Amino acid sequence: MKPSTKFEILWRSLGGCELKKEYQFAPNRKFRMDYYGETKGKKFCIELEGGVFIRGRHLRPGGFLRDMEKYNLASQLGIFVFRIPSHNISAEWIVPILKGLK
Repeated sequence: MKPSTKFEILWRSLGGCELKKEYQFAPNRKFRMDYYGETKGKKFCIELEGGVFIRGRHLRPGGFLRDMEKYNLASQLGIFVFRIPSHNISAEWIVPILKGLK
Protein backbone atom coordinates (compact mmCIF):
# COMPACT_ATOMS: atom_id res chain seq x y z
CA MET A 1 0.00 0.00 0.00
CA LYS A 2 1.33 3.45 -0.89
CA PRO A 3 2.23 5.65 2.11
CA SER A 4 -0.27 8.30 1.02
CA THR A 5 -3.10 5.74 0.86
CA LYS A 6 -2.20 4.39 4.30
CA PHE A 7 -2.09 7.92 5.71
CA GLU A 8 -5.48 8.86 4.23
CA ILE A 9 -7.15 5.71 5.59
CA LEU A 10 -5.69 6.22 9.07
CA TRP A 11 -6.45 9.96 9.09
CA ARG A 12 -10.13 9.36 8.29
CA SER A 13 -10.47 6.40 10.67
CA LEU A 14 -9.05 8.50 13.53
CA GLY A 15 -11.52 11.32 12.90
CA GLY A 16 -9.35 13.76 10.97
CA CYS A 17 -10.97 16.66 9.13
CA GLU A 18 -11.14 17.02 5.35
CA LEU A 19 -7.76 17.57 3.71
CA LYS A 20 -6.73 19.03 0.36
CA LYS A 21 -4.00 17.10 -1.46
CA GLU A 22 -0.98 18.72 -3.16
CA TYR A 23 -2.06 22.14 -1.90
CA GLN A 24 -0.24 25.18 -3.31
CA PHE A 25 -0.27 27.46 -0.28
CA ALA A 26 1.66 30.46 -1.63
CA PRO A 27 0.28 31.80 -4.92
CA ASN A 28 3.57 33.37 -6.00
CA ARG A 29 5.59 30.18 -5.33
CA LYS A 30 5.38 26.64 -6.67
CA PHE A 31 5.57 25.15 -3.16
CA ARG A 32 3.01 22.43 -2.50
CA MET A 33 2.12 20.66 0.71
CA ASP A 34 1.20 16.97 0.64
CA TYR A 35 -1.95 17.71 2.67
CA TYR A 36 -3.55 20.94 3.87
CA GLY A 37 -6.45 21.46 6.24
CA GLU A 38 -8.23 23.97 8.42
CA THR A 39 -10.05 23.23 11.64
CA LYS A 40 -11.20 25.42 14.52
CA GLY A 41 -9.47 28.42 13.01
CA LYS A 42 -6.14 26.62 12.67
CA LYS A 43 -4.43 26.19 9.31
CA PHE A 44 -2.08 23.24 9.04
CA CYS A 45 -0.29 21.00 6.60
CA ILE A 46 1.06 17.49 6.79
CA GLU A 47 4.12 16.42 4.85
CA LEU A 48 4.93 12.75 4.31
CA GLU A 49 8.71 12.71 4.26
CA GLY A 50 10.05 9.93 2.07
CA GLY A 51 13.53 8.65 1.38
CA VAL A 52 14.72 9.03 4.96
CA PHE A 53 17.03 6.02 4.81
CA ILE A 54 18.04 6.22 1.16
CA ARG A 55 19.08 9.87 1.11
CA GLY A 56 16.01 10.88 -0.84
CA ARG A 57 15.38 14.36 -2.19
CA HIS A 58 14.41 15.73 1.21
CA LEU A 59 17.85 14.89 2.59
CA ARG A 60 20.03 16.08 -0.27
CA PRO A 61 21.39 19.61 0.17
CA GLY A 62 19.21 21.30 -2.47
CA GLY A 63 16.00 19.53 -1.46
CA PHE A 64 16.68 20.01 2.23
CA LEU A 65 17.21 23.76 1.79
CA ARG A 66 14.07 24.15 -0.38
CA ASP A 67 12.04 22.28 2.24
CA MET A 68 13.36 24.60 4.95
CA GLU A 69 12.36 27.61 2.86
CA LYS A 70 8.91 26.09 2.25
CA TYR A 71 8.30 25.28 5.92
CA ASN A 72 9.48 28.72 7.05
CA LEU A 73 7.17 30.42 4.55
CA ALA A 74 4.25 28.30 5.76
CA SER A 75 5.01 29.36 9.35
CA GLN A 76 5.12 33.02 8.32
CA LEU A 77 1.66 32.56 6.79
CA GLY A 78 0.33 31.06 10.03
CA ILE A 79 0.28 27.45 8.84
CA PHE A 80 1.36 24.75 11.29
CA VAL A 81 3.63 22.17 9.63
CA PHE A 82 3.55 18.53 10.72
CA ARG A 83 6.01 16.03 9.26
CA ILE A 84 5.58 12.25 9.22
CA PRO A 85 8.19 9.77 7.93
CA SER A 86 6.53 7.91 5.06
CA HIS A 87 8.11 4.59 6.05
CA ASN A 88 6.36 4.67 9.44
CA ILE A 89 2.83 5.98 8.98
CA SER A 90 0.87 4.95 12.04
CA ALA A 91 -1.58 6.20 14.65
CA GLU A 92 1.48 6.92 16.81
CA TRP A 93 2.24 9.87 14.50
CA ILE A 94 -1.32 10.93 13.65
CA VAL A 95 -3.00 10.95 17.07
CA PRO A 96 -0.69 13.67 18.51
CA ILE A 97 -1.41 15.85 15.47
CA LEU A 98 -5.15 15.47 15.98
CA LYS A 99 -4.80 16.25 19.70
CA GLY A 100 -2.74 19.34 18.91
CA LEU A 101 -5.44 20.62 16.57
CA LYS A 102 -8.23 20.40 19.17
